[in-house]
Amino acid sequence: MGENEDEKQAQAGQVFENFVQASTCKGTLQAFNILTRHLDLDPLDHRNFYSKLKSKVTTWKAKALWYKLDKRGSHKEYKRGKSCTNTK
Repeated sequence: MGENEDEKQAQAGQVFENFVQASTCKGTLQAFNILTRHLDLDPLDHRNFYSKLKSKVTTWKAKALWYKLDKRGSHKEYKRGKSCTNTK
């Protein structure tokens, strides 16, 4: 069962990489749709989407991106991650 989970993690990493590497708007949207379907994520669940995506995509490249996004969100300009909490 662990091997199946590792395989799923590897696939999630590859699908995420395809999303990050997309070079056109159409390609980005298609890759995003594939990513959300593959990970069983609801893109309309704005409140929980980022945390769920972050927990499901754990490659080193993704972790580096999550770190940068979290660090940027913690700046005082963004009220330490509290600005726009009830918006999309």
